[in-house]
Amino acid sequence: MANNKIHHTNKKSSPISELSDQSKRTEAVSMALNIIQKNESLKALSMKIDKFRANPKFAVCYSELFELQNMIRETLQLDKDRDTFQLYVRENNNLFYSALYNKYPNLTPSEIRLSSLIRLDLSSKEIASILNISSKSVEMNRYRLRKKMQLSGKVNLSDFIRNI
Repeated sequence: MANNKIHHTNKKSSPISELSDQSKRTEAVSMALNIIQKNESLKALSMKIDKFRANPKFAVCYSELFELQNMIRETLQLDKDRDTFQLYVRENNNLFYSALYNKYPNLTPSEIRLSSLIRLDLSSKEIASILNISSKSVEMNRYRLRKKMQLSGKVNLSDFIRNI
């Protein structure tokens, strides 16, 4: 399950320094964790449906199970919560996005989205759940982001992004 490891610092460039107060920061983290929990529940439900579909006793309702599984997949793909969360973070971090774009104008929207999630100090597993991708994909995207930002292996990506 998601683990709430968001750190609060009193430094000028805290993970969400532009949020006007602690309640907005807490709301952003809460939104992220709710998305993670919902996605994990939907994936668990989908796995149970797979088990039912594999059981010959349920062959009669195979098409209904297939429809349910498709509904779950569509929900995971077309996630309004994820969009609402991204919009909320974006609206409350305009200075971060401006600084990121000015310093790295060639970043793709996916890399910018990843940067904002890293800035929240979410783990790769948590980011994977929010973006509905594998943890391995997150790690590869982090690697590519490091390369694009021309960071050496000694520089901590999370710390670097939080200080932009």
